[in-house]
Amino acid sequence: MSRAFRLTPVEPLEHDIQGAILRYLAVDRRVAWAKRFNTGAQVIEGQDRQGRRKRRFIRYAFPGCADVLGQLASGHFLAIECKRHGEKPTPEQAAFLEDVSRAGGLAIVGRSIEDVKHGLDAFFGESAPNVQAVRETAISPPLRYPCEVR
Repeated sequence: MSRAFRLTPVEPLEHDIQGAILRYLAVDRRVAWAKRFNTGAQVIEGQDRQGRRKRRFIRYAFPGCADVLGQLASGHFLAIECKRHGEKPTPEQAAFLEDVSRAGGLAIVGRSIEDVKHGLDAFFGESAPNVQAVRETAISPPLRYPCEVR
């Protein structure tokens, strides 16, 4: 006798969640800019001036830094820690998000686009803009130079 075949829904990876959140932030007018921020470390091998082999340890960013950093159109700092459903931020990540909130910025643990929408809505005290209408609106190209006039 064979066992029953069950399909289980695939949980999106953190990378996929992060990509979806960044795409949403690109069309939400309340967000001036948002970028992915890499953290990690790497060992670089090379030689010193005398030709001896050297190894250097390079750290990118700092432990606990959020996955997405940005600025809201209001000028406030934005930090989003992307997590899969059921996962929690590390103590360092939670401390960083708390620091951002305490300083007046918006800190969100984003497990989906809805989490980010709710965070923005709560911060601004309004409902989310119609994303479809934002996509269809012609957005003027960014200025190349700060002093450029349209």
